[in-house]
Amino acid sequence: MQRFLTKLHQIAWLRALALGAAGVWFLIAPYSVYSVVKYVLMVALLAMAVPALLQAWQDRGTQPNLALWRGVGLVIAAALVGALLRGAMSLLPVLFGFLLLVYGINRIRTARGDRQYINVSPLPAILYGGLVAAAGLFLLFNPFRTVLVMLQVVGALLIVMGVSEALGAWRDRTQA
Repeated sequence: MQRFLTKLHQIAWLRALALGAAGVWFLIAPYSVYSVVKYVLMVALLAMAVPALLQAWQDRGTQPNLALWRGVGLVIAAALVGALLRGAMSLLPVLFGFLLLVYGINRIRTARGDRQYINVSPLPAILYGGLVAAAGLFLLFNPFRTVLVMLQVVGALLIVMGVSEALGAWRDRTQA
């Protein structure tokens, strides 16, 4: 059991280092993260297509060749990811922006009715709804830059998670 805990402690330091490094990368160069993800998806789809195409080559002429269809479909999917990923990524913020805009407007509209006490001002709820609606508008009208900003936010969160992991590992080491 002690050996397991020691191994877990060593992995915690490694995990903290990996999270911190990934966070710095996401924060400094979000466009390169996007490009790497795009190419990793394409390579993964092509790697999944190779066994199917090899199986189709081995089974040629013996039966209806479903492996050929699967392999060709995966190659087409890889090509579509390469060609259309940027457009698809820019649609997600538009969808989220629309949802945030509707939610923010709804929060502003119901701010008075949602109060639990009479002497509490609805102003904080109105400000919150306004901020959410403004974020929704930003997402609607600046979709691709928003994806890059979101990658930077994820990078900052990864750095915080890495520091938290490192502090937890250090605390565990000092308590042991």
